[in-house]
Amino acid sequence: MKTQLFSMAFLVSSFTFAQSWSTTGNSGTNPSNNFIGTKDNQPLVFKTNNTKVMNILPNGVVKVGINDPGGSGEAYFRIYKEDNPAFEIANSLGSFQIGKSGCNGCWGGQIGDTVLRNKGTSHNIIIAQPNDGNDGSTYFGIQDAYNGTWVKFFNNAIARFDGKIKAKEVEVKANVWADYVFKKEYQLKSLEDVEKHIIEKGHLPNIPTAQEVLENGINVAEMNSKLLEKIEELTLYSIEQNKQLKFQAEEIKMLRKQSEELQELKSQVQKLLSTQK
Repeated sequence: MKTQLFSMAFLVSSFTFAQSWSTTGNSGTNPSNNFIGTKDNQPLVFKTNNTKVMNILPNGVVKVGINDPGGSGEAYFRIYKEDNPAFEIANSLGSFQIGKSGCNGCWGGQIGDTVLRNKGTSHNIIIAQPNDGNDGSTYFGIQDAYNGTWVKFFNNAIARFDGKIKAKEVEVKANVWADYVFKKEYQLKSLEDVEKHIIEKGHLPNIPTAQEVLENGINVAEMNSKLLEKIEELTLYSIEQNKQLKFQAEEIKMLRKQSEELQELKSQVQKLLSTQK
């Protein structure tokens, strides 16, 4: 009888030990039976200092934070902090943070702004989208419920914007500028030649046609240089015309003086003839 009772006690103690989960580590575990979690439709709650700091809901949603009011319910992973919450990825070189600004200027933004910032040896934020298709299928966009601006990237270092760009200042690097027009060796076409080119071609010399622009677009720096070329050519035409106008004005002045002298001479001759009668 004693032997049977001892055996039953040993089995009970063994069963109890098998159901325990040691905080110093476990071995021989079976994920079907040995796990941390719940078996009913209740969240798994983690507490520190008897305060809930994290919970995993039965549908897999993870929430981290104290006194979380709940939010919209759309997030599958949510971090809550009353002031300046941030998600951070870090290594020995620094950290990358995604944060929500809770005050003006403290995160480089205004209250409610979402801020990406890189703190460490480098402050670059790079979006890498590997794609060897070079067909514009790699893109990202910014949109609201009505409109969107999409940026498509090509492997030949070209980015195409599907939308308008407005800026206070745009700096474009140029490889050539049009001051060569003012050099002595520049061959300025005569206005007659320009007129002939317009009649035959339908556009100014050294300027792309409407069809070429519609099909290929324009290079802003290159087109600005071409437009400046035409402005400088017009300036040279104006200078030459101004010289001609001045020369013509001097000639007119001389002719007017000669006309006045002839008129005076004519008057004197008429007086002389009248006295001889």
